[in-house]
Amino acid sequence: MRIGALLGYWVALLQLAWVFLKVGFVFFGGGFLLVPILHRELVMGLHWLTPKEFVDGVAMSQLTPGPVAILATFCGYRHAGVAGALVATVFVFLPPLALMVLLTRAYGKLRDLPSVQAMMRVFPPAIVGLLVASAADIGRPILTSPAPVILAIACLIAMIRYNVSPAVLIGAGAVFGILTGR
Repeated sequence: MRIGALLGYWVALLQLAWVFLKVGFVFFGGGFLLVPILHRELVMGLHWLTPKEFVDGVAMSQLTPGPVAILATFCGYRHAGVAGALVATVFVFLPPLALMVLLTRAYGKLRDLPSVQAMMRVFPPAIVGLLVASAADIGRPILTSPAPVILAIACLIAMIRYNVSPAVLIGAGAVFGILTGR
């Protein structure tokens, strides 16, 4: 029995390493690009986290420096404890680190080519689309009444129109949650 449990734990760690290695290969365009990918893998595909747990993990990760590292660490911890947290964190950063080292010299030599410039112009709209899709997927489980929708729209307007700091809006959201019992 003990050997079976130990074997199961190692399999869980290998699964974590594989998932976060795959996720790490698309870790371009900033950490927020990983949110929809992690959601698809961990919530919809593997069912390692519930939608609510994932939203909570995203929210917690936004309160700290290095939000993607914290989100990967949180997901790894939920699946396999402290060792899982370490494995997920290391493996989410391993591919971009390796690719960055390998591609830095090549990009310096190739960045003026029209085909490379055309490719680089495609990334920002694609990233915006992924972020919007991610917001829709992640927000769906928490939009149970008009209040969160109104709050989300108010926060968006406050950020865009009045340049309100996200930290202030997170604090206001926490107060709103406490007052309404959400």
